[in-house]
Amino acid sequence: MGPKPLDSCPIIRLRDIEEIREALFRFNGARLNLPRRAEDFDVKVNYWHSQNIGLSYWISGSPVQLEAPDTNFFRQQIFLRGGADIRFGRIERQVTNEDICVVPPELSVDVDISSGSEQFVLRIEADVLLNKLAALIGRTPSQKLVFNQTTRANNQASGHLRRMLMFFAAELDALDSKMPSLVLAELEQALIVSFICNNPNNYSAFLDDRTLPAASWQVRRAEEYIEAHWDQPITVEELVRETSASARSLFHQFKRSRGQSPMGFVKQVRRQRAREMLGRTDVRSSVTETALACGFSNLGHFASDYFKRFAERPSDTIKRGKADLPSGH
Repeated sequence: MGPKPLDSCPIIRLRDIEEIREALFRFNGARLNLPRRAEDFDVKVNYWHSQNIGLSYWISGSPVQLEAPDTNFFRQQIFLRGGADIRFGRIERQVTNEDICVVPPELSVDVDISSGSEQFVLRIEADVLLNKLAALIGRTPSQKLVFNQTTRANNQASGHLRRMLMFFAAELDALDSKMPSLVLAELEQALIVSFICNNPNNYSAFLDDRTLPAASWQVRRAEEYIEAHWDQPITVEELVRETSASARSLFHQFKRSRGQSPMGFVKQVRRQRAREMLGRTDVRSSVTETALACGFSNLGHFASDYFKRFAERPSDTIKRGKADLPSGH
């Protein structure tokens, strides 16, 4: 089963104490313990969610106390500065910007956030994580997925996850509700895969294991599927279903025989489609509209990669198409 149909909200920017309290309860069932005096409360929250994940960004100028019930999703707090005391089950952890904490579903959690903190809170539905894990390892997990509760944030894996999270947040902030579903679906997938692969868990050994590579016909089948569905979200689950290979073996063989990942091939196909669209004389789309329609959310990267591939700017392709028009048109 692939990701649920995408239905996301625009970024909700909260500054009022009652708005934050109501939103926390509505989205997470969490209770915010308010200070005796409203003027002692200094918190700003940006919140966004889809059916698969939720992401919030907090700046806490004052201490904050939260009580959240047991849920059906995993939660992760990544502090950019400051920290919090977190309690769930029998676990008590003091988490700072040097740590990464994963709270499992089915456990209530109490959080005391210190003054002067800045953090991201990521939540991912448990069944979405399990489906993605099954695609990555090539079989249905036989055991419950268990993450290490806390991990030091100064290692390569944690750094990769932090960068992926900040990139995702920056893209949301830049495009907000205008983000096309194609772009959103694949950014979500990248974040979910990063969450699984970069947070130590009881399946980490399977994810790191080098299995037998996929066959050449499976790589060709993946390419055929991508070329036929380039304008739709390309998910790990769909590639696994189409090729009957695990994601690990398929990605390994793709890199070995093609010199790039399947998602690199996706970008290659979409760049070519974008060039065809920009050069058509019967369609008048802007560079921005074309880039977004072809799954490129970052226009700067799109223009740079486009120039490297075709030795001309996207705007040059449009001008060339106009020049090819018969006079009088």
